Amino acid sequence: MKEKAAAAAAPAVKRRESGGAGGRRPRKRARDGNGEGDPPSHGDLISSLNNDILRTIISLLPTKDGARTQILARRWRPLWRSSPLNLEADYGLCSNEFKRLPLVSRILSDHPGPARRFVFYSIRLHEAQKRFAEEAAQIESWFRSPALTNLQEIDIHFRLLDYTNEREKRYPLPASVLLCASSLIVFRISFCEFPKEIAPSVSFPLLKQLNLWRVSIAEDVFHGLLSGCHVLESLYIERLEDVGCFRISSPTLRSVGVCNCFSIRGELIIEDAPCLERLLLLCPGRGGDTIRVIKAPKLQVLGLLSPCISEITIENLLFKSLTPASLKNSIITVKSLALEFSVPDLNVVIDVLRCFPCLETLYVTLREYLKMPLKDGCDYDPLNPVKCLETHLKKLVLEYYKGDDQDIGLARFFVLNAKVLKEIKLRVHNKVSKEWVSDQYRLLEVGTIELLKMHN
Repeated sequence: MKEKAAAAAAPAVKRRESGGAGGRRPRKRARDGNGEGDPPSHGDLISSLNNDILRTIISLLPTKDGARTQILARRWRPLWRSSPLNLEADYGLCSNEFKRLPLVSRILSDHPGPARRFVFYSIRLHEAQKRFAEEAAQIESWFRSPALTNLQEIDIHFRLLDYTNEREKRYPLPASVLLCASSLIVFRISFCEFPKEIAPSVSFPLLKQLNLWRVSIAEDVFHGLLSGCHVLESLYIERLEDVGCFRISSPTLRSVGVCNCFSIRGELIIEDAPCLERLLLLCPGRGGDTIRVIKAPKLQVLGLLSPCISEITIENLLFKSLTPASLKNSIITVKSLALEFSVPDLNVVIDVLRCFPCLETLYVTLREYLKMPLKDGCDYDPLNPVKCLETHLKKLVLEYYKGDDQDIGLARFFVLNAKVLKEIKLRVHNKVSKEWVSDQYRLLEVGTIELLKMHN
């Protein structure tokens, strides 16, 4: 009997012995600096990742949060300084605009790099001459920092220096910014004065996206800047100063966006863009601008065409305040088109559509403040149909749709005459009731076509 009791108790004794004193199991060996070893048993799964993955995670965090990871544990302390720097100087980093400047300098001093992104919205300097000079020197030094070597993205926006003068005074873009040119992929700047002289040797061999917003830049400097971009795919320009005419030639550009291109009347000429697919005329402006597209054989997306653009020429097709000068010419490459009207004039719409026989998607923005001459009635003859309505147009989007008689008349025209139309989207910017939606279905007589309403 005693032998059986001893045999039964033996496994328990063995378990206690293997577990150490008091029956506790020994603690597992912590992971080393390379992330090797057994995973932690307390639920901290992220610490089980290797250092390379942790560095990637840190680089994707906001700047302030990335730096704070140093306090998590001893293993985390060196990771922030060895991670690619994602420096975003915004409100989240510091709510005081003036204090952000020394804070950015401190980060660049503490972090050895390399940096991927440098984003600074609302760079603001003191007005006092001495403080201004000190802060200007500080900004100039940023882009000479070893931490910003091989920087891939710059996104910096300055504050106007003077709001009282009739002519807005802009901060001169630090010349040291151009030291990053060889590695930049994305370059966005605003409210600054571009250096008036660019050395011929300065080029942007990797730059794919260029945004210039309210930048003062000379015409020859702009041309020199573009000529140094060898793989540029996207260009966005908005309200540029000190220039009345821009000429764009690029063998690689795929998208050009323009918004209030000039502070005064001006001319935009796209001379040669063999890869251009999208010409986005956003916020056409106060009127008087002229746009000419001489060569863009792959253009697929176009608009907004608006009465605010006094004249736009696309190859052999001419529009004057949205009205085509002739219906003999057309562009077969355009698949998506955006128009802007005050009151929908079906005659103008029909004439425009005849110029784009392969159109598949049409966006119409209805603006009350626009003025344009209207014709009474509709001259559409089913015996002389619009080609895109017969075989191509599949989607219609009406922006700022109110559902009045004119809006309904425009929508019904497409319901009745667009033979392959599959989708109508009504973007409604006011609250509407279920009864209003039901009325639109009834008035438009849409059964198989999907009717969507969208709110902003």
